[in-house]
Amino acid sequence: MEEIELIKDAQNGDRDAMEGLISSYYQPVFAYFYKNTGLYHQSKDLTQEVFIKMISGIAGYRPKAAFKSWLFAIASNHLKNYYRTLSRHPETAELTEDVLAGGSAMSKAEMRQDVEKALDRLPPEQKEAVILRFYFDFSFQEIAKMTGAKEAAVKSRVRYGLDKLKKELEGYEI
Repeated sequence: MEEIELIKDAQNGDRDAMEGLISSYYQPVFAYFYKNTGLYHQSKDLTQEVFIKMISGIAGYRPKAAFKSWLFAIASNHLKNYYRTLSRHPETAELTEDVLAGGSAMSKAEMRQDVEKALDRLPPEQKEAVILRFYFDFSFQEIAKMTGAKEAAVKSRVRYGLDKLKKELEGYEI
């Protein structure tokens, strides 16, 4: 109930309510971008841009879908626009990676890095579907609404993405 009240108050111009919504969802939206791009600073920028879009569009939000799904639909569209811009202007892409420091890595940390690298090698649509499904626990139907794809296409993207991940991570016991 509290979130519904925050949304209504934010729609009526209450800055504290808007800040409450932003603070509730900042980390998940940032994590979504970071898992998709692997770029810390770019993910921060993309997250800020999504919340600007949220603020300007919240008056149009209707609780047909969960607020989280509505917000992630904005994020998904923003990510697609980001990739479109990169494909037209590759020189704007950051060519550096954030590298985890530490000489003696534990096997869990190594596995996490290998999973992240394997995720990075997936086609963008498969990567996004896998991340939304398994990192953020959205249903196939919710992902379809967010991304504008058919539910069957989302299921296919997840299945093929998982198949590729399994092949790349064969040596691990998961």
